[in-house]
Amino acid sequence: NITEVNYSMGIKAQKTDTIFELMRPQKITIIRKKRRAWDKRDAEYWKQFHISKKTLEYFNVEPISHYWINENRFTCKDITYAYKYKTKYKIYAPHSEVKWMSNTTAKQIQGWNQLEDSIKEFGNDVVILTSSLKDVMCLHDLRYPAIALQSEMQFPEDKLIETLKDKFKMVTLLYDNDFDKDSNPGQTMAKKIKGVFMSYRLQNLVIHENYSAKDLSDFISIYGIGDASLWMESQLRLAKKFYEAKEIFPWD
Repeated sequence: NITEVNYSMGIKAQKTDTIFELMRPQKITIIRKKRRAWDKRDAEYWKQFHISKKTLEYFNVEPISHYWINENRFTCKDITYAYKYKTKYKIYAPHSEVKWMSNTTAKQIQGWNQLEDSIKEFGNDVVILTSSLKDVMCLHDLRYPAIALQSEMQFPEDKLIETLKDKFKMVTLLYDNDFDKDSNPGQTMAKKIKGVFMSYRLQNLVIHENYSAKDLSDFISIYGIGDASLWMESQLRLAKKFYEAKEIFPWD
């Protein structure tokens, strides 16, 4: 059970039946994980976000039954998933007290390996920098290219924003609206990013608190994929007008 261990950043499960050595100061952490077959529990969980098995597999998400940290074996007593980033992994247990474990670094940008295919399929009018791989997958199914950093509190490097501006006509933010928290960390970071990259005129889409949804996947689970599509279309239409007028979308 993943709640039985106190995990620190830098620890995460790795490829099926393969052992990787993760170097840490004065210690080597050996991690393994074992994949299981998809079942109806997975379908029930992901369908609320309108994310299909095909999309999950495209973004290298797989269900797992066990994982090991050094010689310690843990059984996943509820649905648990491995997000694969080459030799790095995030472990996601949505119903557990400890939802995340990871050995990823800032270098692993979620959705980056799928971005060129998204340009070919959806075009390069807009790219959306969002807060999680779950929202990247939702946006993919809505036919929008998207990426996410490993943490919403991670600040994007200049080179990343410059690369996105070279590839796309408009770069848009869609970070969490943590309306139930005074500090609202998602929108605090979005505004900071906008301010630092003011010359790029990054547009910031905000899901209003009246929707009672902090992010796009929440919006879809409450209102459905159809309403989410309409909301995205309307917000991007307005954002494009402000961008072309060399102004900043004033939603926030």
